Parts: sequence; C-alpha cells; structure tokens
Amino acid sequence: MFVQKKILLVGPWGGSEGENWSFKAEGKITKIFINHGECIDAIGFASQEDDSNVLHSQRFGDSGGDYAEVHIDIDVEELNCISGTTGWFDSKLVVTSLAFSTDVNKFGPFGRENGTHFSLPISKASFAGFYGRSSDYLHAIGVYLKPT
Repeated sequence: MFVQKKILLVGPWGGSEGENWSFKAEGKITKIFINHGECIDAIGFASQEDDSNVLHSQRFGDSGGDYAEVHIDIDVEELNCISGTTGWFDSKLVVTSLAFSTDVNKFGPFGRENGTHFSLPISKASFAGFYGRSSDYLHAIGVYLKPT
C-alpha cells in the first residue's frame, strides 16, 4: 500500500502586510539568496532535483541592503534549522533577521537581531520550501516541511 506523506506548514513569523508568495522545492534546497540591512529586504531560493536540474525562485521583496548567498552542499549537508527575529522597521512588522543551519554549517544571522526571536530546528522531516509575504521588505516567512 502506498501512503503519501503530507506537507506541513509551519509559521509564518512576521507581519500581515505585503503580497503572498510561495516556493516549493524540487528536491533539496541548495541556495538561499538574501538582501539585508536593518531588516531582511528580500529572499530567494534554489533547489536541485534528482536529475541535477536546478530550479530558482523569483526574489521575494526589494533589492535594498547587502546581498548574501547561502550555499548548501547537498552531497554532505542538509538544511535543518531556520531561526530569526521579527520586529518593527519603517513602521511595519517585518522579518528583521534570519539564520540557517545544516548539520555541518551555520549561516548568518543576516539583518539585525531586533525583536521577537523564532527558531525551528527539525528532525524526522526535511525543508520542502518556504512561503510568506513581501513588498518592499520581507514581512513574513514560514516553511513547508516534508515528514521523513
């Protein structure tokens, strides 16, 4: 008998402004692109399918701030934690900082760690994508988890 495992939504953390967005990974997440300064201005993702095809998301947010890339070597590591803070910037509730961890590396924090902290370490699941809201900033972020 075939049992399909459901995708779980966790979050989102942050405010209610901005447009909804979603990125569902094909395979494993290999890169995270972040624009950041006083808060997270934008985020984007890349994932790699089993046949080595790479899928890129659009950039969610605006192009302000410094640019950073998180590179995840899927041959030796897998994303297993997202953490960050949400707080007020420019009179809006936004994601003010983000950090990511694998079983090998820690990336970030990006932005400024101001406001309310959140953290989602995972086991017995894998990151299957991200969703949230954005406009001129990253207003909210949540994750899709796939049970293992």
